Amino acid sequence: MGILSAFTYAAFIFFSGKVAVDVNPLTRTSLMVTGSTILVFILFMKDIPTVFPLEGSLVTSAAGVSLFGAVLPPLFYAVGAPLISGGLANILTSVELPVAILSASIILAETVKAVQWLGIVLILVAIVLNEIGPNIIRMKKRSKRTILHQHNKN
Repeated sequence: MGILSAFTYAAFIFFSGKVAVDVNPLTRTSLMVTGSTILVFILFMKDIPTVFPLEGSLVTSAAGVSLFGAVLPPLFYAVGAPLISGGLANILTSVELPVAILSASIILAETVKAVQWLGIVLILVAIVLNEIGPNIIRMKKRSKRTILHQHNKN
């Protein structure tokens, strides 16, 4: 499930920058949330009849989760992603994971183990290195050329 999640997350980031970029962000977000809802209903169809739909705590939780987890992030991403580079957009979306874990820890009082934090740090470091690594290599090559050029002058 973790690998499947990684692939779907990577596909989301890839296709967010490629598909329907000229569509109104509200329309785009509405379509994304509708598709996600349909997928959740399909995956959890057997569990839906066991939940009383108008239970007070369920409605409150569902409203909060849907607003802050499914509506606002894609809306903000759809508005902001076209304004920045793809690499920076990738780094910014990677911040979602630690924020989600921190929120689960604070709001839901879930226990977050050190190994989970280590995994998050590894993911963030890999994403940042992937994005800034080529720039560092280019800078090193440039400085080597400059040093060689200065050495050849002398």
